[in-house]
Amino acid sequence: MQPPLLSTQGLGLQIEDRWLLKGLNLSLNPGSFVAITGSSGSGKTTLLRTLAGEITPEIGNIDNQLDSPTKLAMICQDLQLADGATALTNVLGGSLGRHSFISTLWRFPPDERKEASRLLSLFGLAEKEDQWTSTLSRGERQRVAACRTLITRPLVLLADEPVSSLDPFWADQVLSNLKSTIIKRKGCLVCALHNDEQVEKFADTILRLDSTNPEGWKIETQKLGIES
Repeated sequence: MQPPLLSTQGLGLQIEDRWLLKGLNLSLNPGSFVAITGSSGSGKTTLLRTLAGEITPEIGNIDNQLDSPTKLAMICQDLQLADGATALTNVLGGSLGRHSFISTLWRFPPDERKEASRLLSLFGLAEKEDQWTSTLSRGERQRVAACRTLITRPLVLLADEPVSSLDPFWADQVLSNLKSTIIKRKGCLVCALHNDEQVEKFADTILRLDSTNPEGWKIETQKLGIES
């Protein structure tokens, strides 16, 4: 069995005087989909940001086995898109870490443009490539953000409510595309989700954040036949 890509030991998170969770032991294993669920304010975003290294936990440790910081990526709720650029340019921005500034000054390499176009098509945005991002709907912007993150080629993908503005059809499509892409490269997808049907349909591990639990969390495992 392959070791976890990232794991936590005795993790504890606190906001002001309130503990969100204590003693969390979580393994992000290759080929897995972990759903983080809980009520608003339960700490889903805080936990994701902690796993991403943006927040230092009060107690416990995070063991990151990834060989490069670029192997971990996050889709944030604010999406962090450039409104004054096209959908295609926003997606291509995710590949900047692989190229020098000079090499992309006038035009991105053809293979990167082809991959960006493929992703936009996969997420139902083929006709939106040249449209200014500021003119896209919130749901379309969420899909652009998903494409931009996938083009970074992460092994661990953290996603904070990535389908909150999508109708049921596109929510399922986006989660399915994110899952299949990450699983195929033996990575791990971690999503904060509020829809129980989506959680049960896509996740093989569920981390429920619950303030009524003494430790603030509970892990459940589902067997969905995910290929590893």
